[in-house]
Amino acid sequence: MVLSVVGIGNVLAGDDGAGVALADALQQAGLPAGARVRVAGSDPLAVLEELEAGRHVLLLDACRFGGAPGAMTWMRLDDPRWPTAVSPLSLHGLDLPTVFQLAKTLHLPLEKAWLLGVQPAATLGGRGLSPAVVNAWPHLVDGAHRAVRRLLDGLAPVDTAPALAAAGAAASPGA
Repeated sequence: MVLSVVGIGNVLAGDDGAGVALADALQQAGLPAGARVRVAGSDPLAVLEELEAGRHVLLLDACRFGGAPGAMTWMRLDDPRWPTAVSPLSLHGLDLPTVFQLAKTLHLPLEKAWLLGVQPAATLGGRGLSPAVVNAWPHLVDGAHRAVRRLLDGLAPVDTAPALAAAGAAASPGA
């Protein structure tokens, strides 16, 4: 199995760059054999390219799911609880539900893909992450590393995946 860790987001828009920053952090720390990082910037269609190539995907992105700023959530991309394309989830021009609907239309294997979503605090502050996301950073990086290892072992990234509308797992202040 090949696992592509895809970081998307705009690093010039505050916390919207969290997915790219997480991908960079994982790349710098090194990933286990079988995993590779792709920084896709503001191109969520990169997920489709990875799935079409037969790879498993861990998508890292800032998304609005109702959690505390800096919290993370998980969802498999074929989960029927995904919001419709009219509900704003991602912060990109082409939202994630639209991309996933396109993947379904193309019969791509969404069951091979997971989202690690980071709740943003600020997306208009220019370059750099908000204090809330910075405070949660060790928790986010650790969660992403654990997810990579679990996915390479054929497991879900976490024991249970909360719904996107759930509050998510808030990071402890010292984490």
